[in-house]
Amino acid sequence: MQKESIYKKLANKYEEDLLKSLTSFVAINSVYDESTVDDENPFGKGVTNALNFIADLAKKDGFQVKNHDNQVIEITIGDGVKNITVMAHADVVPAGTGWNQDPFSVTVKKGVLCGRGVADDKGPLLSAYYAMKLLRDNNLLGNYQVRFLVGGNEERGSKCMHHYFQELKMPQPTFGFSPDSDFPLIYGEKGIINFKVKKAMSINGVFSIHGGVASNSVIEKCVVRMRDNQFFLKILKNKGINFAVSFFEGGMEVTFIGRAAHGSTPELGLNSAMIAIQELGEFLDDANLKDLSNRFSDLEGAGLKANAHSESMGHNSLNVGLLDYENDELTMIVNFRHVDGVDEKKLIEAIKENAKPFDVEIMSISPLLFYPLDSVLVSTLLKAYQKETGDIVTKPLTTGGGTYAKEADNVIAFGMQFPGWDSMMHSPSESTRKKDLFKSIAIYARAIVELGKKIDENQI
Repeated sequence: MQKESIYKKLANKYEEDLLKSLTSFVAINSVYDESTVDDENPFGKGVTNALNFIADLAKKDGFQVKNHDNQVIEITIGDGVKNITVMAHADVVPAGTGWNQDPFSVTVKKGVLCGRGVADDKGPLLSAYYAMKLLRDNNLLGNYQVRFLVGGNEERGSKCMHHYFQELKMPQPTFGFSPDSDFPLIYGEKGIINFKVKKAMSINGVFSIHGGVASNSVIEKCVVRMRDNQFFLKILKNKGINFAVSFFEGGMEVTFIGRAAHGSTPELGLNSAMIAIQELGEFLDDANLKDLSNRFSDLEGAGLKANAHSESMGHNSLNVGLLDYENDELTMIVNFRHVDGVDEKKLIEAIKENAKPFDVEIMSISPLLFYPLDSVLVSTLLKAYQKETGDIVTKPLTTGGGTYAKEADNVIAFGMQFPGWDSMMHSPSESTRKKDLFKSIAIYARAIVELGKKIDENQI
């Protein structure tokens, strides 16, 4: 049996505070809300409220706190020139449908906590926060600054961290990590290209199509409003398509039902909008819809001749995250992720060329991230994880997910999802285990200390 570390012993007294804070934190609906965006609330009032919650918690606990334009909360201890930076986010993806509870409340059953944000990223954020508090309270920090950054726009492109580092010109991390992925750690993240697909087109008998809540989530429900057609419904039933139907004067509303998943792993979900496009295309013999299905249904990008594979990262992935059709125009937002070894410029050219006759507009690009396994940052964090858990079997990972690690120098994603546990991020079943939250306090505390030793030894 593994001997309990000093960090684990000290972490025990912070567990109750963590759970109390998490319950209040999750209760704040911090989904980006365009209707309340203004100069004071760049990402909407809900996100501002969540950022203020963290700022107030840190002030109460005696930390130095700065609010950078309601985009990033900066919590610091120490005044060293060199720093260890922890980056986490307070915003969450929309709740979606299919919950068995209020998504903005925490329920606990058999040691498992469920609610929007418990795993992505409010729970891990608080584990790392209390790790920093543990170190401060017990005088375990060296001659360096620990800086905790909480952003409000990670789920929609990380404008918050761009503002902090690029516009405000704040110092880059000496070393850092983001508790927003998997243990033992992530040493490589796929490049991400978000693009819009548009075409003016008319779909016979269809008034509108709407599906999706976020570009980086698989579309769980897609609503098609169309003329009443019992034969179409019969075909869907015979095929075993999961749908619901209601009727209104002059037509019917067909809701195609899929399965939500994170946009980085579209194969784990079932995209209801692409099912709707395929079924409507076949039934109406609509060339545009058939073409759309052929080009955008393959989850590795083969329909756009944009598929690729690498030994370390696996394959490219394509997720149609938003789809809308109204007033004779169809638009889609596609979340595309590519592996190492891909020429990004040529990839974009291939996507644009092979999407024709659909027009493609590139919305954002997040470059690929890759750190050597023998780098000081990777090796130090891996050892911290191994010493606290005793797990020397699980290997470092690469991911299709994108984190704050791409927004700063010398940062990688480090936990908090443990091997063998699926937290179902971005789905109605998002959950985490209490024991994992508690164990992570000790892991993050040790990680900060071990990185601090490297700073003291000038191993940078």
